[in-house]
Amino acid sequence: MKPNNTPSLLINQAIVEFKEWIANRGLSKETLRGYDMDTRQFSRWLTAKANSPVILDEITLPHIEDFVSYLINEKEIKPSSVNRKINALSTFFQCMKKKKYITDNPMEDFQRMKVPESERIYLSKEEVEAIIQAIDHPVIHYFAMTMAYSGLRINECIHLTLNDVNFEDNLIQVINGKGGKNRTIPMNKHLKIQLEKYLNCHRPDTDSLFFFALKKTGTVSTQYVNRELKEACEKAGIKKHVTSHILRHSFASYLVKKDTHVAVIQRLLGHASVKTTSVYLHVQQDDLQAAVNQIDF
Repeated sequence: MKPNNTPSLLINQAIVEFKEWIANRGLSKETLRGYDMDTRQFSRWLTAKANSPVILDEITLPHIEDFVSYLINEKEIKPSSVNRKINALSTFFQCMKKKKYITDNPMEDFQRMKVPESERIYLSKEEVEAIIQAIDHPVIHYFAMTMAYSGLRINECIHLTLNDVNFEDNLIQVINGKGGKNRTIPMNKHLKIQLEKYLNCHRPDTDSLFFFALKKTGTVSTQYVNRELKEACEKAGIKKHVTSHILRHSFASYLVKKDTHVAVIQRLLGHASVKTTSVYLHVQQDDLQAAVNQIDF
């Protein structure tokens, strides 16, 4: 239902207003892009189902439930991805309520899907070393090394500027990371030596202010990094499905193996909660065996 004296709004018009609204909330470009894609997918599906333009205040909870059913049963989308779309739509309707185009948010208290718990892929020390050594492109070689030695998210690494890497104080400054937060990461001694080598010998001659820059574009892309990682895995004979995020994950997992306190890992990764960091606390069968072997009643 819409408030009295408020004009009806087509869903496509509402999405335009929503896009402007979220653009002012300090979210990352990836998050903004995801919200836009997810709301537009819902709009296309609903318009096709109605075979006519859809008015915002006529959208009800059953419409959304049917959309989620479509995602699960026809598109066969994973629960975590479905939940991402639910979150996007929930924020969309929250925006529309704030703007007084609707009086009720049809997604208020909408139940998310249960995501099966599964341990994430991570790499051993030897696998990380083998992959980095197998990357032929010099810029991506040092980019991957930086992710592995610092735990940066790929977008954080992409957006590092020359001023963000402080060799004098051995610090890497992350500006406007996930959630718009800044953090400072101490620079690993070996990484410092390698990054100085990168600047002196391998960084292309470019006016770009980004630390990692290609000659042609002045930056690097997520797609390019992941493609180079895939080729490096094939070259190194590693069968795991490795993306840039696995390097961050392996950084955290290696620190866990070294008995680093979880709160320290949390700060390094830039997690808002220790609960998020806990997904890196892998328990191996050997660890279980070692634990029961300690019992000597």
